[in-house]
Amino acid sequence: MDHRARIQYLDIEGHLVKFTESEVFSRMLATQSRVRVVDAAKRAMRVSALGLLTAVFLGGSMFSQSTSQVPGIQVGEKIPPIAAPDQFGHPQTFESLRGKHGLLLLFSRSADWCPYCKRHLLQLQQAKAEYEAKGVHVASITYDSEGILKSFADRKGITYPMLSDTDSKIIRAFGILNPEGKGFAAGIPYPGIYYISPDGVVQKRFFESQYSDRFTPNDIYADIFGGATDIARAAAPIQAAHVTIKLSQSDTAVGAGSRFKLLVELDPAAHVHLYAPGAEKNGYKVVKLEINPSADYRSELLHYPSGELLTFPELKETVPVYSEPTILAQDVVIAASKEFNHSIGDGKILHIEGTLSYQACDDHQCFVPVQQAVSWDVRVEPFDLVRAPEPLQHK
Repeated sequence: MDHRARIQYLDIEGHLVKFTESEVFSRMLATQSRVRVVDAAKRAMRVSALGLLTAVFLGGSMFSQSTSQVPGIQVGEKIPPIAAPDQFGHPQTFESLRGKHGLLLLFSRSADWCPYCKRHLLQLQQAKAEYEAKGVHVASITYDSEGILKSFADRKGITYPMLSDTDSKIIRAFGILNPEGKGFAAGIPYPGIYYISPDGVVQKRFFESQYSDRFTPNDIYADIFGGATDIARAAAPIQAAHVTIKLSQSDTAVGAGSRFKLLVELDPAAHVHLYAPGAEKNGYKVVKLEINPSADYRSELLHYPSGELLTFPELKETVPVYSEPTILAQDVVIAASKEFNHSIGDGKILHIEGTLSYQACDDHQCFVPVQQAVSWDVRVEPFDLVRAPEPLQHK
């Protein structure tokens, strides 16, 4: 505790965040229904920072989300009107925000006190040029004041419009207000991203059931446009048996809770094919990627493109195959547990290993099945714990 500034450091979502005594007092009142406070609020104000860490927040995050299915406007629906000032005080609407091919709109909780959100907002800036090259503009909406957004934008070099929805009118209209936000967090949305067509219709939406987990904008880019951005790192090609393998990834730097993609491009040799999902019904070995398990991340379902149909007249079979270059996409979500968050420090490198299994065949024969080792490295960036200037902070 810093007695000169009357500051206390509390464990919010697995990391220390600085608050004034008055802020701590209000948070304690808001959490008494879930967390057993040892003494009355006035006495609790006098306990040490260590006591606050272990007693007040023993029950976990103060502003979580318990729903496994995030509500809100769905794919195919028209969005409500958008009208709010950005960080520079400029009035913005959907018409002023959209690009020739639409808008990627990020809803976030706060650029003041939420480290996961700050990482997400920065990732959007880092992906901005790639989206704009596709005719898609990017923007964000939070319940933060213009002052908070301007402070964050200046500090991090954010140039896209960050809309200030201080009364959460737009957040409510989209149907994504988080009712578990209390006290200074009242009005926060469920964090997520909408991909909206130029005529205002939702094409895709990307929300997670855990508040800490976020689709990176580059992960979404790979989902929308296929493949990695031009700035994503690609490893040297692997000349495997009958196939050239190119490894890349949507992001080379992520944060705790980031969802990103590991990409495997397969380029079969001339007159060679690999088997796509569906071919297993006829007893063929479908190409498969298995990621080694780790407490530092979890792997999700592997995304396969559709295969082309190949007919074997002599066998009277038609099966899906890959005979042209094709990309498999594996979603990976970085851990966001308290233990992992504390291990990040000033940043850390994760080495992710796996095995690619396939059986190649040509027009006359099938070759011996192959198991090829593959790997990727990704940097996990440290948390941004810097808050807005004290007069601007949420209290």
